[in-house]
Parts: sequence; C-alpha cells; structure tokens
Amino acid sequence: MKKIIANSGWLIALLLTVMNLWMWDSQLQFSNYSENNLKMAVLQLVHVILIIAELWLLMQLGRTLKRHRLGRTRVITTWLVLVAYGAGSVLLQLVWKNQFYFSDLLNAVFPITRNIFPLATAYIIAMATFPRVNELSEVNRRFLGKVLVGMFLVATVFYNDLWGIKDSQNVLFYLMVMMVGAAFDGIELPDHWRRFVKRWGTVTLLVTAVLAMLMPTISVTIHYDMSTANRFSNLSDGLLVLVALGMFLLQKNQVIGEHQILNGGIYSSLVLAGLPLLRSHYVGFAAGHVGNLGLKILLVAIIAGAVMVVGFVANWCLRRLFSSLAITQHYERWVEELPSHLMEWPAWLKKFCHRHWPALTAVGVAYGLAVISNLLMFTSWKVNPAGSMTFDNYIYLLTARQGTLLFTALLIWLVFKLVQSLVKRYWLALSIVVPLIIIWGIANRIKLITREEPILPSDVMMYQAYGNMLKLVSAWIPITGAVVYVITIGLGIYLDRKLPVPAPSTKRRCIWTVLTVLFFGSSIFWNHTDSRISTVIEGLGDHPIFYNQQDGARENGPIIQFLNNIDITVMEKPAGYSKARMEKIAREYQVVAEEINKDRKNSLSSQTIMFNLSESFSNPKRVPGVKIKGNPIPYILSLKKTTTSGLMMSSGYGGGTANMEYMTLRGLATANFSSTLQTPYTQIVPRLTKNWTFNQLFDYAVGIHPYQGVFYSRVADYAKFGFNRFYYLGSKYKIIDKADCKK
Repeated sequence: MKKIIANSGWLIALLLTVMNLWMWDSQLQFSNYSENNLKMAVLQLVHVILIIAELWLLMQLGRTLKRHRLGRTRVITTWLVLVAYGAGSVLLQLVWKNQFYFSDLLNAVFPITRNIFPLATAYIIAMATFPRVNELSEVNRRFLGKVLVGMFLVATVFYNDLWGIKDSQNVLFYLMVMMVGAAFDGIELPDHWRRFVKRWGTVTLLVTAVLAMLMPTISVTIHYDMSTANRFSNLSDGLLVLVALGMFLLQKNQVIGEHQILNGGIYSSLVLAGLPLLRSHYVGFAAGHVGNLGLKILLVAIIAGAVMVVGFVANWCLRRLFSSLAITQHYERWVEELPSHLMEWPAWLKKFCHRHWPALTAVGVAYGLAVISNLLMFTSWKVNPAGSMTFDNYIYLLTARQGTLLFTALLIWLVFKLVQSLVKRYWLALSIVVPLIIIWGIANRIKLITREEPILPSDVMMYQAYGNMLKLVSAWIPITGAVVYVITIGLGIYLDRKLPVPAPSTKRRCIWTVLTVLFFGSSIFWNHTDSRISTVIEGLGDHPIFYNQQDGARENGPIIQFLNNIDITVMEKPAGYSKARMEKIAREYQVVAEEINKDRKNSLSSQTIMFNLSESFSNPKRVPGVKIKGNPIPYILSLKKTTTSGLMMSSGYGGGTANMEYMTLRGLATANFSSTLQTPYTQIVPRLTKNWTFNQLFDYAVGIHPYQGVFYSRVADYAKFGFNRFYYLGSKYKIIDKADCKK
C-alpha cells in the first residue's frame, strides 16, 4: 500500500510538472501577466506549487539515476526513444499541418547536439554520468550539493543570470537540479532535524508564496510594468529550490522510481509534453474551449494526464522494439569503443576512411558536381538575390543555398547508385555519371546565355530538332564532349581492373534501383501546390520558380529546376466550372453574335486573312525614351487610315515566337495558364485530340515559318491545327524567295 501511495506521489508530481510546462504559454490568456488583481495573485500561487512539484521530481530523478548503473543499451534506447518522438513529430506535422522543414528533420535526428529537448538531453547525460557520483566520498557529495544550492540562492538574491540558468530551459539547469538530488541522496535526518526542516521549510514556502503573490503589484508600482512579476515564481528561484529540497529530504522511502517502467514512462511523458508541435496543440485546445480560469486549469490537467498515459504506453512499446534491433547492439559496441577512438582519433579516422572510401568518394564527387552545375547557371560572378545587396555568387551559393546543394548532391548520388546497380562496376558508374552531369550543366549554361532559360522537359520532347540544335553551337564543343566522355569511360574501365570495388549485392542493387526510380518519379508531384511531396521537396531545399526560369535555375540548379517542370498543370479549375455552364455561356454569346452579324453582307470564310508575326517589327516612335526624325513606316501608317487597324499588345518582345503564334492562332492568352506551363506548343498541343485554331474558319490555310520547323514541335502542331501546307526550311514545300543571312 505504501508503495502504491509513493508511486502515486511520483505520478502527481509528473502531472504537475507537465502542467507547469504548458501553463505559462502565451496562448493561454490568463498567463499574460496583464492584470494586477486577485486572479493574478492566485495564478502566482498556482505557479509556485507547480514549480515545487517539478523541482522535487527532478531531484528524485537525479537520486534514482545515481543509484542505478544502467547498461549502455538502456542509454541508447532512451536516446532512440527521443529520436523516434522527434521523427514522429516531423511526420505528424507533414501529414497534419502539411509543413516540413529540413531543420526540423535535423532536430529529430540530432536532438542532443542541437539542444532541442534540454530536459530529455539532461536526463540522458545523467543516465550515463550520475552513477559516477557514487565514487565521491559522502563529504564531497554533500559539499557539491551545498555549492549547487548556493548558486541558486546567489542568483536569486542578485536577481541576475549569473550561471546562465535564469530561463531554466537549458541542459545546465536541469543537470544542476538533478545533481542536487544525487548529491543529497542517502541522508537519513534525525528527528530534531526533520522538525527543523518541516518548520523552516513551511516558513520559506509561505514567505515565497506571499512574495510571489505580491510581486505583480510591486513590479507595477516600481517599474510601471510586469517585468519583475515572476521574480519569486520561476524554476531557478533559490527559495523554491530549498523548499523542494526539504520535501526531498523528508521522504523516508527514498528510491521509489527505481522501476524501469515508471522511470522510463516519466521520461517519455516529459518528452511528449515538450514537443513544440504537440505542446502548441495541447495548449491551443485548452485555450480555445474554456474561458473560466478554474475550468481552464482543470482542462490542462486532464490533457496532461492523457499525455502521461500515452507516454507510458509508447515508452514500453518503443523500448521493447529498440532493444531487439541490431542497430542498438551496433551503437553499444560503438560507445564501448568511443574512449579509445577519442584517444586515438587520427588512427581511427584513417581506418574509417580506408574502410568506407568508396562511399565517401562518391558522396564527395556528388557534392562537387552539385557545386559545379549550380555555379554554371550564373553568367556573372556577382548576384543580388535581395535586390539591394550584391554578393559573390559562389559565396551566396555555399551559404544561403546550402540546402539546395545538398539536395542536388543527393539526386546525383542516387543517379550514381542506379548506374552502379545496373553496370555492377564502381569506377565505370562514376565515369558515366561525372561527365554526364558536367555536360548537362554546360548545355544548360549555353541555353541560358542564348535563350535566358535552362533546358526544360519541353525541349527534350523536341527530339526531331536535336540535329538542328547542335548546329547552333561550335562544332568543337560536341566533338570535344564526346571525346572526353569516351576517354573517361575508358579510364573507369581501367580503374575497375586496377582498383576494384566489390559490387553491391543483388538485394542492395534492387533496393537502390527501386528507391531511385521512386524518388525521381515523385517529381511529377513536385509542383503540385500543397501536396505532401511538394512540401517535403521544398523543405529539402527546392525553391520552385516558374515565372522566371532563369532565376529558377540559379536558385535551384539545372537538375532540380528541370524536375520542377516535369509535370504541368495547365490551369486551376475555376469555381462553378462545368460542361453545362460552358454550354449556357456559348448559347448566350451565340445570340449576341447573331444580333451583331444579321446585317453583314460578307462572309469571313470568303476573305483572305494574313497574319504576319515579326519579332523585329514595331513602330520605334512608340518606344519610350527613343527620339527619331521622320516617319520610319509611312506606308503602314497610311494603310491603317483606310482599313480596319489597331494596336496589338504582345506578352513578349524579341523572343517567345512559338507562344505568340499559339495565342494568335488559338485566341488563348498564356497568362491564364499555370506558371508551370511555359510552352503550349510542346506541353499542351501534343496531348489534345482537338485543337481549335483561327485558320479552321477557312477552307484553305497555309503556314510559313522562316526557319527550322522542328523547333517547338511546329510540324506536328501545325498538322493538328489543320493547315493544308506548312512551309519551313527543309520542308517538302520549298521556300524559294529568301534572303541570304550571310550577306
């Protein structure tokens, strides 16, 4: 019975500790320290009680961890539980909130080094180190405990953060409080000392409680604000530490939390309570459903109790799982060898590099290729991403875009693993991938210089134009590239013979092949706004930019930007859109058209219409800032006076001919399309079975393009548009009258 009551005390202290972690969140309106009244005084008293419970619980944990030398497996599984909770929080945030940040993933994988859960980190450190306190003499332990308590008292007297523990949310604070419990463990107080502790502990508690309740009034009176309202109601307050220590010393049955289930359950519950995402949700739920102060505190207590239940159950399940994993034994051996590794780290590092040099080399090459390919996207050594400040592009890339580089390196490394899985040769795979990535970067740079955009999936679809595109660059470039590629592959074959690397097992080859295909295949969802995959990809470092492909290539590099454009959404479906609605609108305009055309004598189909789209033609007198003498186009202007005429607003100038043609022939402005759709000729027309165009109003239509017709799939598209003839350089319909561009 006594054991049950004692354990109940632990659970009550845990409940109050969890409440103390949440109660003073800004979401709870009663904790804003904005009112100086009886309600504020009551809250201060509640705060004092919760703080004492948390301090007492921390001291008890310190005592328990000192008395039990836990195995390394136990320490490792405790750390794995923390990692599991962090990873679960990241996954929950993705599924529930559709949010993902790479920093959150790092926090989950490295919770201790990134100091995300200071209480849990302090607990794990205490597990590994507190048993060493037993090696100290009793006199030294007591001295250590007195020094720690004195540090809290000195900081309280001077009300200054002398030791860096004032906010109490750091590893040092939690370790100090737990060490107090470990240092004063084993003391059996005589009766007269017990009476002394009870008497003066009660006095200290009452004095501190009164001071805490009065401090809001004192703070407003002296400072005209609440800046010192919580001077005696914070975890690092020395008087409250004394009160909690008195309660700790008065407890006769001193080791109650020695059971692993109880001890681990407390740890698990505290971790769950401290997860930022869940904590915000817990507190927000309590804040949004109850307005009354008492009921709000009760609701917080109920939610805290539910978290404790989940924490105990989850801790039991996770520990059983992790204890059986091979990785646990692996890390246990690694921890055992860690001291020798630290003492002989040069030899250990050399051994590690010698053992894993193929993987390290592949990762290093992938990262180097990521840097090279991304740097090739800059045509200048300077870049001004903020619009006002200018940086060296390599400095900007290696600092502000490090996430993009790592993501690109991951993609290149996956390509390498795929090729290695297919050819079963390490150096051959490397010799195939390295020049391929470099050639890809150079090709993107050439297109950026000539067309101010990188290579897009729509360009790949123009396979008929590859031969003509090669004519646009100097002949030595493709020849040199081919020669270097052949030499590199030969070098790879040679190295596989002289310095062979064991081929991956069939199982690993299958895994890498499937993983790579799935990862790259997921790119069809990368630009689907608000999808879970796009959220993850953006969190990894992708910064989708479609309105300016040149900026997108510089931000993301040629590989990521290409994958961003794999799948396109033509346009978002408008609200209320349906076939019936469109037919109704068509009937309405049909009536309007009949009314307009009832008195017209001529028919459009009996006329001859000529479209002449010229990138170079415009009236220079209309260009702002340009002054010109005389009339450069007298005939055109005179012709406009005798016929129907006007001005055309073009969405492009000096380029984008294919898009101008599309908008002219189809009457659909590309501005209405999604930003992911860059070239309708290659991205929309080939997919549609019906393509209505203006020329279909006539019995006979001819198209003329004064260059290669294979670009932007014009040959196939003009056939779909219903042109009877399509003239272009190299077509079966010869263009006879043409200027010699060389003159």
